[in-house]
Amino acid sequence: MLHSKRIALFAALAFMFFACKKEATSPDLTFSNIPGRSLAESAASSSLISNVVVATGVTNQVSVLTKGITYYTDRSYTITTVPDSLSNLAMVKTANVDKSNTSSSYLSFALSQPSTVYVAFDPRVTSLPTWLTTWTKLKATVSLSDSKVTYYSLYSKVYAAGTVKLGGANASGAVGVLNQYFVFAKAVAVSNETSIGNTSFMLGVNGHSLGLPAYMTISQEEQISLLVKMGMKCYRQNININSDGSIPLSNIFLPLYKAASANGVTILPMINTTSLDFTASESTAYATGKALGVKTATKNAGYFKYYELGNEIDNKVIKGGNGDVAADYDANKLKIAAAYLKGMDDGIKSIQPTAQTMIDAGWLHYYFMQYMISYGNKFNIVAWHWYSDMEATATRIKIPDISLKLTSLFNKPIWFTEVGQRPDAVANIEQVQSDFLFNFVKKVKQNPKVGAVLCYELFDEPERSVAEKSFGLLKWTSMYDKYSMKIAAQTFMANK
Repeated sequence: MLHSKRIALFAALAFMFFACKKEATSPDLTFSNIPGRSLAESAASSSLISNVVVATGVTNQVSVLTKGITYYTDRSYTITTVPDSLSNLAMVKTANVDKSNTSSSYLSFALSQPSTVYVAFDPRVTSLPTWLTTWTKLKATVSLSDSKVTYYSLYSKVYAAGTVKLGGANASGAVGVLNQYFVFAKAVAVSNETSIGNTSFMLGVNGHSLGLPAYMTISQEEQISLLVKMGMKCYRQNININSDGSIPLSNIFLPLYKAASANGVTILPMINTTSLDFTASESTAYATGKALGVKTATKNAGYFKYYELGNEIDNKVIKGGNGDVAADYDANKLKIAAAYLKGMDDGIKSIQPTAQTMIDAGWLHYYFMQYMISYGNKFNIVAWHWYSDMEATATRIKIPDISLKLTSLFNKPIWFTEVGQRPDAVANIEQVQSDFLFNFVKKVKQNPKVGAVLCYELFDEPERSVAEKSFGLLKWTSMYDKYSMKIAAQTFMANK
């Protein structure tokens, strides 16, 4: 009897040992046992995706995307590498047995909040299924343990909260698909700041509608429609002024203005300062600027409430340094610029007293703006230009929020009239662009002194220099005929 009890005890201990060992070595990590993953993160991922329904009835499983996990419910292949920015996201494991499915509505699931949805797809495909052709292909991939296909390509698309429906891997249009795809999603925070921050804030975008090739084949009505879809209320345009004060290409401008006005979109003109002459005297500079201001408002007061006076003149008068002290500037050029811009401001307001004018600068060029104010220029708004490289550097030197720095220096509203992601050579540049723009807007919108953020820019302009050609929220799939939205544009749409 004692011997039997010992045998039973040893058997129980052995069962517990092997059960624990199996659980510890299983590649299917649960939400709670992923190393370095907090309970809050696990709960957030587990609640993002729900109500998974598969047309074939084969069981799919909600899990978490991480290195070492299986990605099919019916195979033992594992994910060997995941980009850091995509690790630990909510995931739907699919069944590879469904790889031949041709349904247009193979998989559906519910998102609890707006999200970027990613499809990891067989790279051997020679023609995508039609439902996937509207998605954005990323340069980033996930690596796999399958010796026949060592990685999957990634495609992304932003969805609002609610039901997402995806077609089969071999749905109409697909050629060369040999394996099933799997899915994961990254939540996009809903922007609710209007209830706690700046209720008069405008989101907008820059455009070059008056003459540059990337904008000439897309109707003015369609451009404004794109803004509306992204929840944007301001469209900044570079505008030259004719000698009589009229706007060149009025056949383009007038339909643009009409479409904007009908949809509650404000056109912000950046008035080019082509008559600014740094060799002129101070009095001549003032008179020239005032003449430009007078004729601009005389002809266009009915179109514009806001005016941006010139573009990045701070860069024309700086000698070096960060631009935050007087020694960084050419003193004579600074004075001529101040006189000219004061003239523009005085000229506009002599015709249109209610006009709201702004002068722009960028980076840490605080002294330029301080000089404009001390010179007696009565402009209304401090405009600032800010790009991803500036954000990164400023963060390193303990300026985590440039909007707070600006409001500490200037007792005026702040508009960011150019905000853009530099075209860095990274694999997931579209996601990087989306993250930078959306997070910057979310952050500075909390500051009640910030009146607007205008992204740079609406369309890619491939004909321009490398530094300028790929800032767009939209890219060309057929020059200049067909375009598609980058992740940033889709993100703004989902959060408008």
